[in-house]
Amino acid sequence: MAMNEPSTVLMIELLSLEHEQAGYQIEIGLTRDIGYARRMLTIDEFTYEQLNALAPYFGERMRLSLYPKWDPFRNSYYSTLIIMNQTFSETMYFACSEYYVSQLLQLKQEDDPHVQEEIAVETTPPSIHPARKLRKRKSKRPIGRLALQSIMFACLIVVLLSLRMGGQDMDRAEGLEGPSLGASAEEIDQIVSLPFIPPIGKIETAPIQQDESEPTPEPSKPAPEPSEPPQEQTKRYEEYKLTGDKYKYSLPKGYVALSFDDGPSKYTKEIVDILVEHEVAATFLFVGNKVARNVEAVKYANEHQMTIGSHSWDHSKMTDNGVKENQNNLAKANQVLEQITQSPITVFRPPYGAINDKLAAKVTEQQMKVLLWNRDSEDWRRKTPEDVIQFVHHTDPSGGVYLFHEKKITVEALPAIIQYLQGKNMKFVIFK
Repeated sequence: MAMNEPSTVLMIELLSLEHEQAGYQIEIGLTRDIGYARRMLTIDEFTYEQLNALAPYFGERMRLSLYPKWDPFRNSYYSTLIIMNQTFSETMYFACSEYYVSQLLQLKQEDDPHVQEEIAVETTPPSIHPARKLRKRKSKRPIGRLALQSIMFACLIVVLLSLRMGGQDMDRAEGLEGPSLGASAEEIDQIVSLPFIPPIGKIETAPIQQDESEPTPEPSKPAPEPSEPPQEQTKRYEEYKLTGDKYKYSLPKGYVALSFDDGPSKYTKEIVDILVEHEVAATFLFVGNKVARNVEAVKYANEHQMTIGSHSWDHSKMTDNGVKENQNNLAKANQVLEQITQSPITVFRPPYGAINDKLAAKVTEQQMKVLLWNRDSEDWRRKTPEDVIQFVHHTDPSGGVYLFHEKKITVEALPAIIQYLQGKNMKFVIFK
């Protein structure tokens, strides 16, 4: 299952919103699997005004979505800005133009070695103060209000004359029907300045077809008694060995992985039982300071062949910690987990997905590999199991590393999620 993957974007953070004489721009923090850099992105006036209307901006991190969606009722695209700090997360919606959407669509497919070299230069993400308002530079308008109104009136006359004379339809600057980019969400964004791309047609995600050459999966066998670890479990999953040369966030086509953060908890055993019943497995990323209250849950997951990984000792934002503090944090979490599993902890997922070179170096020192994700269920903010199920149904599962949490609604949704993925002939993976 080895892959030669291009350097891929993991996250985009909005740093500033600016209006200069040359045009409209946003400054972004671009995190890829090989490093971090700041960039300036040129946007159109419509999208700028929509973002500007959300001001003031507060929060330690402001993450832009890479997946705008088409709203057929309003005949326009919309996207989201997620404002986060250690105590809350708020999602804000804004309309955006087709030009903005076309840039994102282009950049998801980009594989430019020169861009990779540039990104690798700077590796420490900026720290945005929770109460810092994004700077908005004052507009420098060389044209007076009256002159601008005159130009707009003249343009309107030209448009009306063109329509009356039966000329060709003019291209719309915003709101053309296009792809629903949320259907195959890769978690994470990349933006650079690009020339305008012509309007794109509607793209529909086709269902994944079963390979004719592959044998039909055998019918499910009765699950072993939950109270006893299975001796010879029928495996409908494979092990994926992490190499550590890049942060792992995706899988080859046809494979899928389930991962659960923020345990162990009172739900761990129930999640394991559901997985065993469906003859699959998952990767559990446990928080060290929760282990003492849930020792049996960790033991139970380990006995049933689940992968046990570290999610830090205290779920702090480790990129804000000192080097020595992170070293102790990682070692302390590993120690309590290894006492139960009696084997090395080799998989690490940083809280909030926040990682930089200094933290990555400490992870490597302790013989661990970084596991991220590309399908975020956001089950922590959803209200019903059906909401979680619908998220899975509206994403392309092929190659997905799904991020879930140990929550009641997720437990209730899990059987339907597994059955859906099995119905798509996905091969399940756990990480080692």
